[in-house]
Amino acid sequence: MSTCKAAVMAVIIALCTGILMGQCPAKCTCSGTAVYCIGQQLSTIPLPLPFATSL
Repeated sequence: MSTCKAAVMAVIIALCTGILMGQCPAKCTCSGTAVYCIGQQLSTIPLPLPFATSL
């Protein structure tokens, strides 16, 4: 069971640091956990969206 918990924690940490590590979607601007894609005429949700709390 502890191996499963370690794997879950690793995924959570990876998601939490995604935006901070410069993984903001193309054509968007990121600030903390907010992703701004206003006025880009996107037809799909941009990826990646690691740990985004607002889009």
